Formats: sequence, structure tokens, C-alpha cells
Amino acid sequence: MSSHTLLLIVSIHALALISPGPDFAVVTRYSIVSGRGAGLWAAAGVASAIGVYVLVSVLGMSLVLAALPGLSRILAVVGALYLAWIGIGCLRSKGQMPDAQAQQANHKTFVTGFLTNLLNPKAMLYFGSVLSQALTPDLGARDVALLWVVLVAESFLWFALVALLFSSRAVLGWLRTRLVWLDRIIGAVLIALAARVALLAVR
Repeated sequence: MSSHTLLLIVSIHALALISPGPDFAVVTRYSIVSGRGAGLWAAAGVASAIGVYVLVSVLGMSLVLAALPGLSRILAVVGALYLAWIGIGCLRSKGQMPDAQAQQANHKTFVTGFLTNLLNPKAMLYFGSVLSQALTPDLGARDVALLWVVLVAESFLWFALVALLFSSRAVLGWLRTRLVWLDRIIGAVLIALAARVALLAVR
């Protein structure tokens, strides 16, 4: 796997992480209601579920690609279309903070974060689309391990940062008035990345 491909995947994943969604809602909720420690445990749960999805996506799709080598180009195009769809959704966003159900402080926040991501029906589609950019029939164990470590670490670092920031209510108040612009910027960049992925796929 080339460094260029890894950088592309890391960039796409970073944008997906920044865009508010169910995981963001749960981590911010725990950070505000139950404190910094609870937010960090929720972040660890989300990152762990992402690790499960990365392994399932990489190992499962690698087996398919080994049997059908020409499928990688189709998957790349599908991935580009999905990224563009996410980008359009961000552009149409009204900048509203996603809701999360209130949780008691004594609940196990790690499990909540883990299940929030694991039970998200869009997660497998997202990871299958993004990781299709790196998958080839000869993808080695070292590449799989590198993808897993990088994406899980990136996910935990982002949500840990969210937990640290949203332990302060002032930060949440500041962000509420700017979410619409954040979503629009993310949407434009995702669409640009989708175009790039599509061009690379059809060459």
C-alpha cells in the first residue's frame, strides 16, 4: 500500500470524524453531563467499534477481491459516489447538533460508545467504501495492521479531543453557532475527494 493511498484514507476518515453524527453526540453528551472521564471512555468505545469494522471490511473484502480482481475498480467508484453523497448531505445540513438520549452517570460509557458505532447501519457501508481505495488482492498482513492502527488511533484521538473540549460548556456554546459552516466546508472537501477517487478509479 502506497503512502499516497494511506494519506487519502486518513484524510477522508478525518473529515468523516469531524462531521457531527451519533458518535459525536454520545461523546459530547457524556462529556457535558458526566464529565471528562466519561467522555474519554465513550471515545474509547467508539474507537474500538471502528476497529471491529476496519477488520471486518478489510478481511472480508480482501477475500472477495482475491476471487474477483476486477471488482476493485467498481468498489472504488461506488466508494466515490458514497463519499459524494455524504458531502451533499453536509452541504444541505442546517448545522443542528445531533441528539443523544440522556444517560445516567453510572452507565458504562465504554459500552455505550461501542454500541453506538457498532449498531450504526451506515458504518459498514462507510468503511467498505473508504477502505476499497486501499484494497488489492495482494494486501499483506502488515498493511492490514497499519490500516487498523492508524484508523483506530485517529478515531480515538479525535473523540478524546472532543471529550476534552466539551468538558467545558463554553466550547459547546461557541460551536453551536458555527456548525452550519463547518458542515458546508466538510461537504465541499468530501465532494472534491470523491471526484479525485473516481478519477483514480477510471484511469
